[in-house]
Amino acid sequence: MSDEIQNAGGKGYCLMYGFIGLFLFVILVVSIYYRNFASLG
Repeated sequence: MSDEIQNAGGKGYCLMYGFIGLFLFVILVVSIYYRNFASLG
């Protein structure tokens, strides 16, 4: 029983870090895009 809970927790942390990494990556790309767009305009 405890092994199942630990395994689910590991998957949950992996998924959570994946979402956080993707979120930060999107923010980085958008900020770079807007900075370049502002400098061009």
